[in-house]
Amino acid sequence: MRDLMFYTRFEAIPFDQVIDSPVEKDYLHYKMQGIERGITNVHAKVEVMILNSQLIPYSVKSGSYQDSWIHSFTGQYIEEMFSEVERMKMPAVIKKGASLLLGVGRLLLKGTREKTVTIYPSFMSTTLYREGQFEQISQMTEELKRRYPRHALVFRTISEDHLKEILKASGYEPLISRAIYIFDPAETHSKNERKDLKKDLKKLEKSGLSVSDVFSEDDFAQLLPLYNQVYLDKYSIHNPHFTADFFKFVYHNLPLKWFILREGERIVSFMAVQQKGDMLFPAYFGMDQSYKGLYFMTSGLLYEYAKEQQMKVNNSAGAKDYKLARGSRPYLEYHFVYARHLPVEQRIFYILFIKVATPLGELLLKKLQFK
Repeated sequence: MRDLMFYTRFEAIPFDQVIDSPVEKDYLHYKMQGIERGITNVHAKVEVMILNSQLIPYSVKSGSYQDSWIHSFTGQYIEEMFSEVERMKMPAVIKKGASLLLGVGRLLLKGTREKTVTIYPSFMSTTLYREGQFEQISQMTEELKRRYPRHALVFRTISEDHLKEILKASGYEPLISRAIYIFDPAETHSKNERKDLKKDLKKLEKSGLSVSDVFSEDDFAQLLPLYNQVYLDKYSIHNPHFTADFFKFVYHNLPLKWFILREGERIVSFMAVQQKGDMLFPAYFGMDQSYKGLYFMTSGLLYEYAKEQQMKVNNSAGAKDYKLARGSRPYLEYHFVYARHLPVEQRIFYILFIKVATPLGELLLKKLQFK
């Protein structure tokens, strides 16, 4: 096999010649067939580069401004933030100022043309990386910018300091993403933090709900409405629009840990947890919004599992007060963007957006999300 090959069809990939073959081959196959059948508001073509026997998936986004925030800068920084501003209670003059600022941001991102190549795309709110995935960063960057000279290259959701330094040294610019919350059971936690965790599990014991990790084939129809209640109805229409087919696929094909809470036969809450290295991440979640305390109870199971396994939890964003009260610590998360190879009329808009959004976002997130 040549040192460098590109593949657009899963069936053509020579997995037997790859040193670092992904565990989740089925998910790679699903993504290459068309991720939009599982997430209807994400439009991306997934391809694979094999470089010196290392398999490197990437997704190509070309110009759609309507995609979910998990795969779109406009979706994350403009559409999602407009939704946030509308929900927040603030003086009219501040709300007006925020809307004007977001309007400027929209114009800057339109100037970039929203053409991106995401390296190691997970199509989740958080991507967990392995150390070996960055060993050939300079060469993979050179090959991808040659193949896609009008697309910015992106690594999404980086919070680890050593990965930030690797990417900066390779010419990638940090673009602020979110404040996330990480729980480490090895840390010393206060009496109140430990007490709150115990209270969550006590609530579950008294609730009469049963806990399992197994679905029957008839159960999958219940999952999508529970997810939609939380992420689309309560929070934002710009969250991923999953299909029932997608939840069925991830249950049968991905190595996830599931927490399923039932009232009799009825599912009232579910959480699917991804593991990579010493980190856990709650990848998929849904619950009956009318059932009081379900979020606390389901999350309590995750924290307890993390303590038993002595693993950290990347809790993603949101629910700040709950996560801080139970001992999670806030960190800033970044996307890293390589735009040096782009034509000047695209590159200048990326530079302007990054130089404005990153320091402003860091300031606001530390002020609003760290306490």
